[in-house]
Amino acid sequence: MLKKLLKYDLKYMIKNMSVFYILAIFFAITTRLLSLPEKSVIIVILTKISSGCVIAMIANIIINVMMRSWVRFRDSLYKDEAYLTHTLPVTKQDLYNSKLLQTLIFFLVGFIVSLITLFIAYYTPETWQTIKGFIRQITVGFNMSVAYFITLSIVIIFLELFNAIQCGFLGIIMGYRRNSSKLGFSVLFGFVAYLVSQSIVLGLVFVYGLFDPTVMELFKTATINIDVNAFKVLGTISGILYLILIFSMSIVCKKMLNKGVNIE
Repeated sequence: MLKKLLKYDLKYMIKNMSVFYILAIFFAITTRLLSLPEKSVIIVILTKISSGCVIAMIANIIINVMMRSWVRFRDSLYKDEAYLTHTLPVTKQDLYNSKLLQTLIFFLVGFIVSLITLFIAYYTPETWQTIKGFIRQITVGFNMSVAYFITLSIVIIFLELFNAIQCGFLGIIMGYRRNSSKLGFSVLFGFVAYLVSQSIVLGLVFVYGLFDPTVMELFKTATINIDVNAFKVLGTISGILYLILIFSMSIVCKKMLNKGVNIE
C-alpha cells in the first residue's frame, strides 16, 4: 500500500514541480545561446536577464520542494482530502513514510535538475578549470581530496535542509492538534523544532569537542590556522548526528500521528 500512496504523492509533486524544471532548463538553454553570438549591448542585457532567471529557477526548485512537501502533508492529513486519506486501509506510519520518501525523491530530482541546468548554462572548459582550481586551493589548505570536500559539503547541506522539512512536518502535526490558529501554531512549532534540532547538533558537537581538542578549538578561535583534521571530524560527526536526529524525529512524528488527527 505504501507504493500506491507514494505514487499519488509523486504525481502531485510532478504536477506542481515540472513547470520549474522546464523553466530552469529553458532559461539555461537561452543563456547558453545568448552567450554564443558576438556581444552587443542588447545581447549582454538579455544574457544577464536569462542568467538571473536560471539562478531564480534553481532557488525556486529548492524552495518549492520544501513548501509543496509541507502543503501536501497538511492537505492530505488535515484538510478536505484527509476525509478520503484516513478511510484508506493504511497505517499512519505508511502515510508518514510516503510523505518522507516523496520529499527525499524530489530533493534528489531537484538537485540533479539544478546540476544539469548549471551545466547547460555555464559550462566551458575554462570555467570548469577555474572552479577546479578554486576548490583545489581550499582542499589543499584543508588537506583533503576534492571529491571528499564536495561530497561532505553536499551531504551536510542536504541533511540540514531535509531536517528542516521534517521539522515542518512535526510543526504541522503539533499545530493541528490545537483548537484554533492551527496554521500559525504549525509555523511556530516548526520553527521552534528547527531551532531545537540545530541546538542539539551544536550541543552534541560541543560535547564531542570536550574529548577532542582539535574540534574544541573551532569553538575557541576565529582564525582558520588550526588543525584541518578538525573540519573533517566536524563534518563527519555533524552528518551522523543529522541522520540520527532525522530518524528519531520521524519516530516522534509517527507516534504523534497514531494518537489521532483533528481534520478541519
